[in-house]
Amino acid sequence: MNLISITFILFILILLVIYYSVKKQYQWLVLLLGSLVFYIWTNPFSIIFLLISIVSTWWLMKTPTRMRWYLTLIINLGLIIVFRYSVYFGVQDIIVPLGISFYTFMTLGYAHSVYEKKIQPCENLFHYALYISYFPQIVEGPIGIYQKMMPQLLQPHPFEMTHIQSGAYRCLKGLFKKLVIAGRLSYYVDTVYANPSAEGGLTLFIATFFYTIELYADFSGYMDIACGISEMLGIKLKENFIRPYFSKTIQEFWRRWHISLNEWFKEHLMMPAVTSGWNRKLSKLLGKVFTKAKKGTLRTIFPLILVWMVTGIWHGAEAVYIGWGLYYSVIMLFSVCTTAYMKKIRQKLHWNEELPGIRIFQVARTYFIVLIGEVLFRAHTLSDAFYIYKTMFTNTRLHLASITAALKPFGNGNQAVASLIIIVLLIGGLFFVELRQEMNEQAFTKHRAIYAGLMLVVVALFSVTGQSSFMYQQF
Repeated sequence: MNLISITFILFILILLVIYYSVKKQYQWLVLLLGSLVFYIWTNPFSIIFLLISIVSTWWLMKTPTRMRWYLTLIINLGLIIVFRYSVYFGVQDIIVPLGISFYTFMTLGYAHSVYEKKIQPCENLFHYALYISYFPQIVEGPIGIYQKMMPQLLQPHPFEMTHIQSGAYRCLKGLFKKLVIAGRLSYYVDTVYANPSAEGGLTLFIATFFYTIELYADFSGYMDIACGISEMLGIKLKENFIRPYFSKTIQEFWRRWHISLNEWFKEHLMMPAVTSGWNRKLSKLLGKVFTKAKKGTLRTIFPLILVWMVTGIWHGAEAVYIGWGLYYSVIMLFSVCTTAYMKKIRQKLHWNEELPGIRIFQVARTYFIVLIGEVLFRAHTLSDAFYIYKTMFTNTRLHLASITAALKPFGNGNQAVASLIIIVLLIGGLFFVELRQEMNEQAFTKHRAIYAGLMLVVVALFSVTGQSSFMYQQF
């Protein structure tokens, strides 16, 4: 059941009617049954593995021991390895269970928190099943935190029209981002990246720029829909994006992009690695070589590499994803290791980060670092990525022939010009809205009925058909 379909709209309407009609103490049960219906309808075969993950994790962690924690790891990681990575060992035509990456993060995050005695084990299997299977977040997240999600899922939620209106408005924003912005950009990006060796540097730069916007519009659009649906049910999901392209540093970017995933890695991988025995030993060895380095910096190096390599492999075992993880490992390590030096340089230069020119420079620099990294994320192979880099930096020209070539993926003649104008207006509009919200969180919170009407008109006129699947479902 796709989130952009008449079937899903009918499903939500029926669920809302039942949810607010039953006695409040049964609302959680309606959510559980609705989530299972959604999951079975979307991918019936996958329910078996979802239930295996839910039941095994709940039972093993009822009385957490080291052995039970290890068994939980083996079962959940075993499932994801079999379905996500067996294709790299020659197994073909295997159906990957819907949302297995995201609900595995939730099961392992819960299990690790219980094992570390940060939370108490869930006594009720069905309550725990609702936490894992809650349908708005199971496909692409956000990754819910047990101690924040469970109370919301179980408490009664009276019907409030403001929640319905606000949630529906946010869903409409998500549809606009997905169907209009991401949908229109995807054709250009897919055309160029399908055969990058046939394109010039300017075309590749434009395609990569479009891809950064497409990925953001697609992924944050899904989050808007998921959060909007959940808001209509009276449940607040974690924000997963906070205008990441206005970040002044790469660390800030990753605090604003896919927030729930990065916080999960920090809590359940980064911090345990920092305090681990193996990391302390390796840090001491490094300290003998780099005698002037701070202990805190040395202890961060290997965990950072671990986290970013795991992040890359989580997206896929292809060389491009591993290269993407390595790229950010280097960037983040450089940033960590030069923080003290850069601070001294800024002081000597009387660097005032509040000046508009400096802030623009920082944002542009950070965005450029992200754009370069996205080549690895989007390219099909490392050889394609290296060709794109080479062409972008050695063969980008601003003359009539290169501009004409850059317009070709849009179509011919007037069609190309019209498509370009529409895309420029859409990206410009998105930038304007997000800039206003960056300056003032309350921007565009009034007159929502007018904005909703405008978005409906634009969706009706300019949405791209056949773009109902979301990009991050493949992960």
